Amino acid sequence: MTLLRSDPGVTRSVDLEAAPAEVWDALIEETLLREWLADEVELEPEPGGEIVCRYADGEERRGEIELVEEAERLAWSWWREDGEGPSRVELVLDAVADGTRLTVIETTPFEAAGPLLIASGSASAQLTANVWAAPLARLQASTRLVLA
Repeated sequence: MTLLRSDPGVTRSVDLEAAPAEVWDALIEETLLREWLADEVELEPEPGGEIVCRYADGEERRGEIELVEEAERLAWSWWREDGEGPSRVELVLDAVADGTRLTVIETTPFEAAGPLLIASGSASAQLTANVWAAPLARLQASTRLVLA
C-alpha cells in the first residue's frame, strides 16, 4: 500500500490481484462491500443514490453517491449519523500488469478541517490513513481468495 497526503485529506493505493471488473464488483455489490468496508452496507450505485455504512462499534455513516464511471471511478460524500466528520471519498481503478490498482482519495471540506488542522495536516491525514488501512487490507485479502 502507498500512502500520500493531500490537504486536507489522504490518498492511499493498493494493488489487487484481480481484474478491474472484479474489483468494481467489490466496490458496488453490497455483499462484497460487507467483506471489507463495513459490517452492514447499503448502496445505490448511481449518482444521487444513497450509501449507508454501519460498523460493529455502532458508528453509522450516511452519504450520497456523486460519481459512477463503471469499472473506473466511484465517489461519494458521507458523514456520521450526528452530522460530524463530513468527507468526500473517491475510489479510482487503474489496470496494472498483475491486476488493478485501487486508489482511495478522502478529503474533508475546508470548513470541516479548520485552518489549524489544515496547516498541521498530519493529524487529519494520519487518522484518515489509519481508517482506510484495515478495509483495504481486507479487500486485498478477499480478492486473493476470489482468484484462488
